[in-house]
Amino acid sequence: MADIDQILDKVDRLPALPSSVVRVTDMLTSGTTDLSEIEQIVRHDEALSMAILRQANSARYGRPGRMFDLKQSIVRLGGKILMKIVLEQQASAMFVRAGAAYGLRRGALWRGALGGALAADQIARTHDFADKDLCFLCGLLRDVGKLVMDMHFGSEYLSLISKHMQPEHTFVECERAAFGFDHAQIGGELAGRWGLPERICKTIRFHHEPPAEAPEHDLLVDIVHAADIICLWAGLAIGYDGLQYKLAPHVRDGLGLDRREAELDVSLTWCRLHEIEESMENALVQEHDS
Repeated sequence: MADIDQILDKVDRLPALPSSVVRVTDMLTSGTTDLSEIEQIVRHDEALSMAILRQANSARYGRPGRMFDLKQSIVRLGGKILMKIVLEQQASAMFVRAGAAYGLRRGALWRGALGGALAADQIARTHDFADKDLCFLCGLLRDVGKLVMDMHFGSEYLSLISKHMQPEHTFVECERAAFGFDHAQIGGELAGRWGLPERICKTIRFHHEPPAEAPEHDLLVDIVHAADIICLWAGLAIGYDGLQYKLAPHVRDGLGLDRREAELDVSLTWCRLHEIEESMENALVQEHDS
């Protein structure tokens, strides 16, 4: 059996959380917004600047016949939206090349991460959850453990886990049988090493198995768990683990996640994902051509 601490110590290419994401995370969790600091983060990243310009001048935020420059765009969008754009753009570098161990093509794990963030945000809004931005962040980072699995086990991952795959076992149970831990557990440990708040680490750690009873129960974990399932139903980031994750009954009942609600969440997640991907792709093309 492998040891989580030993693996995290040995992975020399351990994914680093960009300093901009660390600072934005701190602002999100503390409830503070520093537009001047966000502007400094943005100005050092041309692709990020392009994404913000495109968003501010889109039909949703712009005005007919008027184009906003970067400073105007930052003021117009406001801190909360800007912080999410920073997270979307900066975190993409961590996920976009990962996922081969799980049978995912390049970019699929990133789409799943972003889809989870958007679904968590949507569910939080539906249920008027106070920490909507925290839901977005946890949804985005919920599968960071797959990055470590990808780096450490690589192409051997499938052969190691396939020995334990049985119809009666969940996928995380198969991982624990093969390695002594699952990707959610090691993801929580990685988040801790990044210095993220314990509540975020806990949400990552339990996003497949949300505690149902007090005092461990947390609506944040329930929402991110539901968002993860919504992503699977939407066909995002389905690798070797496929659809082997189930919606916890207490989450289904607590959130009232019936078929109609689930279909609406899937649809909204897809629409918002497409909009963000288009914005990011155009920003990268403009950066390349400039």
